[in-house]
Amino acid sequence: MCVEESREHQFAEVIFEKLTLESLPEEQSAYFESEDESSRRKLILKFEPKLRWHIRNSLSSRQREVVKLILKGKTEREIAGILGITQQVVHTYKQRAINRLREKIVA
Repeated sequence: MCVEESREHQFAEVIFEKLTLESLPEEQSAYFESEDESSRRKLILKFEPKLRWHIRNSLSSRQREVVKLILKGKTEREIAGILGITQQVVHTYKQRAINRLREKIVA
């Protein structure tokens, strides 16, 4: 009986997992991509080469440093510590870089 109960228990777990997964909305799936995300990704791919070029050639060296650290996932506070400047200055560099890149890419 113990072996049968074990098999029955395993079967119940598999069925439960399957039903649970099927009942989840698609948005909770790791593979779900909304239309907004899809269109955003296409837009990024369209402008990525131009954006990379302008990051290298249109920004000051300090703005470029800040943007690269942001792209690596650093926060403004962490960047300030790394570069030895205040967080407010990092924010200013970031805003100016974003504005300049927006002007260059939209133009």
